[in-house]
Amino acid sequence: MDQWRFIADRKIKEAMDEGAFDHLEGAGKPLPSDDAPLADPTLWMAHHVMKNSRVLPPWIEEGNQIEAEIERLRRQRGTACAVDRRRLEEEVRELNRRIASFNLKAPAAVHKPPFSL
Repeated sequence: MDQWRFIADRKIKEAMDEGAFDHLEGAGKPLPSDDAPLADPTLWMAHHVMKNSRVLPPWIEEGNQIEAEIERLRRQRGTACAVDRRRLEEEVRELNRRIASFNLKAPAAVHKPPFSL
């Protein structure tokens, strides 16, 4: 054992004896896995930094907004009268334009089909 390792081990043991590690967040739980076996290894660091910063790529945020809009339109379609129906159809056309734009930006695995009433 070299000198630096001996010093580091001693400092860690002192900290443990003083209770410095007793109340850490996640104590007693397994460490989260950063493994993504199908992910591009050249993008691993970028994804790691984004995940730790709780930042989403813009296409994921846009996909979440589209999903929320789809849910809203599904709830409305059963209660729409004739006047509301025309407005609802226009909203569906606008949503489908957003979906087409989203599909150009997002990976093929997450493309969304057009929405219809």
